[in-house]
Amino acid sequence: MSENNPNPQLELLVPWDLPIEQKLNETDQIKIGQALNQLLAALKQSCSQEALKTIEQTLERLGTVEMVPIEPISTKTALENWEVKDFDHYFEISHVQTQDNAICVVRSILVAYQTLLILNSQYNGLDPAQIELQKKGFVSYVYLLARVFELHLEENND
Repeated sequence: MSENNPNPQLELLVPWDLPIEQKLNETDQIKIGQALNQLLAALKQSCSQEALKTIEQTLERLGTVEMVPIEPISTKTALENWEVKDFDHYFEISHVQTQDNAICVVRSILVAYQTLLILNSQYNGLDPAQIELQKKGFVSYVYLLARVFELHLEENND
């Protein structure tokens, strides 16, 4: 865990701001491309501590963005708003809006993997097969984001 952020909170874009496709400026192409490549590299590392260090460094390089907390007004599910709020509070999730959706989404996936690594190190009883399934899901999400942001990731990450 990072000394600056001992309890990482997952900040998720509100669903209506999730990009389907987004052309990035050159600076963000480089920054986000590097972050996604680093995430792929961390997902391949067999040592959780090394992967955690990679993720922490990647989050630091990616930087933060200005975000405004948002309370979703409709769940569009069978759940009541209070049930969603209870879930979000329990899992330390906050919904946000920002002018920098791309970095926010990438930070979210990095924090999600960071949290999995922390939980795996704290509770050695996590099922390795389930951890591998989670990692495969993260890899799929990285390539989805690469398509959304029109990025070409490094070949050695395939």
